[in-house]
Amino acid sequence: MAVWFALFKKELRLGGLGFLIFLILQVFLMGVGVYFNYRSGSNAATAIMGVILTLSLLLYVPVYLLFNVIQERKTFHLWMQNPLPAWSMLLTKLSGALIYFTGSLVVIGTYTWISLIRIIDGSEGFSLFRVAILATLVLYWTAVGGGVNFLFLWTILRTMQSRIGKLAWVVLIIGIGVYTYIDTKLYQSGVIDALTHWGRIPESFFYHFLVPNGSAVPSGYLFKPTPNGSFSVDAMYIGSFVFDLLITGILFLITTWLMDHELEAS
Repeated sequence: MAVWFALFKKELRLGGLGFLIFLILQVFLMGVGVYFNYRSGSNAATAIMGVILTLSLLLYVPVYLLFNVIQERKTFHLWMQNPLPAWSMLLTKLSGALIYFTGSLVVIGTYTWISLIRIIDGSEGFSLFRVAILATLVLYWTAVGGGVNFLFLWTILRTMQSRIGKLAWVVLIIGIGVYTYIDTKLYQSGVIDALTHWGRIPESFFYHFLVPNGSAVPSGYLFKPTPNGSFSVDAMYIGSFVFDLLITGILFLITTWLMDHELEAS
């Protein structure tokens, strides 16, 4: 465990520069929002900028990891000589990314919260606190999935580079294209729906979760109208989350196997 924590602290030191660069950019954009807020005399500018920054967090972990591995490209052979198994080493990178992701989320979330609370009356609209909880869960879910997908593609690329050199990029792009084509065909054929459309989450769950009791917000604020005059949302299923979790787990296992058996520290 001591070896893992040593590697984890090394990852935090390595990722500190990337975090700082992202943080400076985020603070700059927050300042732009405050500036336009001051010029327009409206609180909408900071709220819009806060929402944009929050959405940008969907890509934070993959971009952070990309920056991280670029920094480490000349010392990658030293990282590979660590005695830890691949799954443990990959967890250090993913954990470091999530630590810095959390720091950025706190900064951006605070800015967005203060901006939105100035224009939203919580007693008559959504529960801003519950919206924040839901958004946080979505962001962490996406962060973990995006991080694992990036590590998978990165490991595939490094493995191919040790065998076919610069052509690895061409093969990777073609592979992504083939995967996208097959994935589209599976969706169109209904195979994915058959695997994921179980455990339907009632539409009313989201309305009652996001809208406090006694609120004046109508259900149509969340639900789209249907021909018969009622309201509905695009159905969500527990199966979709289980399927995504399973795919993420499989990709992580493939990544660890490649790193343990195929990846060379060149």
